[in-house]
Amino acid sequence: MFYDADKVMFSAGAVVFDKSGKKVLTVVDRRGAAPGVYFPKGQIEAGESAEEAALREVEEETGVVCRLWPKMVGMQVRESPVIGKTKVIYWYAAYLVGTSTQRLEDQDIFTPHWVNLDEAAKVLSFGDDKHLLDLCCARMALPSEEP
Repeated sequence: MFYDADKVMFSAGAVVFDKSGKKVLTVVDRRGAAPGVYFPKGQIEAGESAEEAALREVEEETGVVCRLWPKMVGMQVRESPVIGKTKVIYWYAAYLVGTSTQRLEDQDIFTPHWVNLDEAAKVLSFGDDKHLLDLCCARMALPSEEP
């Protein structure tokens, strides 16, 4: 399939696990009639790698500083009728290393929230995010994938 470059947005995000490996970081979006629950992600800026964007977006949206697992988990293509573009999202598995003191971006709209792994699939808004979580859990369980 061919996409017009002016109608594609490249983003990156991460599924961040807490230090126990039993919780994942989500962002609650309070806009609209029903809130959405997602993994933190955002647009890749000019001159920035996908890895750098994922780390920056997690910190800007949640205040969490994380470290990425060595390899990308997957790439997702989503149509976004709201912005009229196709989103290409690079996803990574990550783990918590600390917190930031910077003011959260869009803190009036988004709220960071740690969710127990066994409850995450129930609260995530997109079915693809549930599949992404399964991929990240599998990736982080591989002994050869240690950071």
